[in-house]
Amino acid sequence: MTKQNKGNIPEKNTSQWKKNEKLIAKHPGLRAARDIQQGFKPGTGISSGVNDAQYKAGYDQIEWNTDPKQKKSFRVKINGKYQDEEE
Repeated sequence: MTKQNKGNIPEKNTSQWKKNEKLIAKHPGLRAARDIQQGFKPGTGISSGVNDAQYKAGYDQIEWNTDPKQKKSFRVKINGKYQDEEE
């Protein structure tokens, strides 16, 4: 058997670790390798999980915002003008 040389792995949130993360974020191959190493599928990004029986059972209990008059918690600004303002 051959021994893998992992080198010096920097501690999390150190300056070297942050530099490495920026480099990994720029290269798809490095991102995929890190994802695989951490147990994720490469390139999946954010996942909402599986639609298991527990999720399906509680789906009807979700309170969706269907009232169009209810105030939104965000505002969209395009070219310096808020879109919800009337002219």
